[in-house]
Amino acid sequence: MNLITDEQSSSRVMEEIKDRIKDLGLTQEEFGKKIGYSRKAINRIVTGKTNVSFSTVILLCKKLGIKAIYID
Repeated sequence: MNLITDEQSSSRVMEEIKDRIKDLGLTQEEFGKKIGYSRKAINRIVTGKTNVSFSTVILLCKKLGIKAIYID
């Protein structure tokens, strides 16, 4: 399982995810319900309070319509 461990890259990705949730007019709770996650889980993911697998990041991006994220 690959984890996003670089703090800056992870922070940028999570910020993009958090912004997209807001842009879609969803709360973290509403988005979580759509994908089977609790509000607390979504919050912990986007605030970096938990390690996130690459597959989870891909799932979140797909559900939010994020096509690609470029990381330096």
